[in-house]
Amino acid sequence: MTLRVLPGKPSKLKDWAYDVIKEEILGFRVSPGAQLHIQGLVEQMDISRTPIREALLRLENDGLVRAEPRVGFFVTEITKRDLQELFELRALLEGHAAEKATPLLTNDDLDQMDHFFEASVAAVERGDLNEILQFEIPFHSLLIERCDNRHLIEVMESLKDLTYRERILSLKSIENVHESCSEHQRLLDALHKRDGALAGECMREHIANVGRRLLQFPDIPE
Repeated sequence: MTLRVLPGKPSKLKDWAYDVIKEEILGFRVSPGAQLHIQGLVEQMDISRTPIREALLRLENDGLVRAEPRVGFFVTEITKRDLQELFELRALLEGHAAEKATPLLTNDDLDQMDHFFEASVAAVERGDLNEILQFEIPFHSLLIERCDNRHLIEVMESLKDLTYRERILSLKSIENVHESCSEHQRLLDALHKRDGALAGECMREHIANVGRRLLQFPDIPE
């Protein structure tokens, strides 16, 4: 593992180490299944073993790292079962959120949704797939925030890291990206019509379709 250029080290080294390593994992700059060598991280980050070990234990608690006794720490792999279970939950929760949020959306909210959608489409047309997430994530997040259900929001927050890794994976397929844009357009049309039932249906269909497309990727383990 070779880290990118690192920012200046803050006083709380374990938090800094956690943030740096987590960003590398979420961005797939460290491959799923790869071993995280503590000594290598010590040398690259120029800090002692203790904050790095504390960071790795915290990442293990997050589900991003697994520890093997007397062997070391490894980046958690994403399996087909992980994705199936994630998309089942997302379809249920985000479909409900879209349905409930629709009548609560303000005109400013809809303008924001339009902006997120148009900016993501422009990024696709430029071939800048990495920029898509800057707009795709808030497109979904706004509906979750507006559904007025604190417990649903908390559950979605607990799925945030796995959902982010899934989104990075989905960018590998330009076909998936184009299909997702079309599905977002149908969802947006339903939101503008203030049709909550249709918006919920569009969201559930969109998430189910992304899951189906992703599970066809040949390099995802069982």
